[in-house]
Formats: sequence, structure tokens, C-alpha cells
Amino acid sequence: MYRPYVNAKNFHLAKHQLFSSQFRILRLLADKGPLTFAVIANEIHVEKPSASGLIRKLQELGYVETKPGKDKREKYVQLTKEGEIVHQEVEKTIDGFLDGALEGISKEEQEIVSRVLEKILQNLTR
Repeated sequence: MYRPYVNAKNFHLAKHQLFSSQFRILRLLADKGPLTFAVIANEIHVEKPSASGLIRKLQELGYVETKPGKDKREKYVQLTKEGEIVHQEVEKTIDGFLDGALEGISKEEQEIVSRVLEKILQNLTR
């Protein structure tokens, strides 16, 4: 189920020149504000070099920028104005995609699945 979901999501994200992993970073920055490379990597469950590559592509697109931290080795990543606009547009696209994917599934069923998946994630990441 994971691959068909990601493939369908990537199809919709392509309109915005994004893949799902890049959008996860945009959403994370929109929700939590500026974060370091290490925190981003940890939050999206990838190695730091993989996160760096994703962030570099988002910088090329003009969606994120970096700013120095207190320590010279530390950089913070934040959304640009264009990134904020694109994030809002993509959220609408993804909302429509998810509405279609969840068609015919009651709110109660969605809540049950969500709780079960959250427990599985907790088990896998402890």
C-alpha cells in the first residue's frame, strides 16, 4: 500500500516540482519554524546526508533558505516567502488527494487506523 500511496502523492506534488520527502520538510518547517539540518533529518527519519540533499533541492527551487546558528557549525533552515506560498498551495492539493483516497471510509474508521498506525510508529522508533 505504501508504494501506490507515495506514487499517487508524488503525481500530485509534481505540479509543484516536489516529491513527498521534500514536501515533508516544507510541512515540518511550516509547522515548527526554523530547524537545524540534524533536527529535520531526525523528524523525517532519514540520515543527515539525505536530508541535506533534499534541503539543497528546496533551496534551488527557492522554497527554503539557511541562516547561521549560534555555533558556526550549525545552520537553520527556514521557509522563504515563496516557500510559504507553495506550502499553502500544496496543502490544498494534498487535501484534495487525501479526500479522494479516503472516500467511503468513515471518520471513525479513519481514527482507528490513525491510532493503530501511530502505535506501530511508536513501536518502530523506540
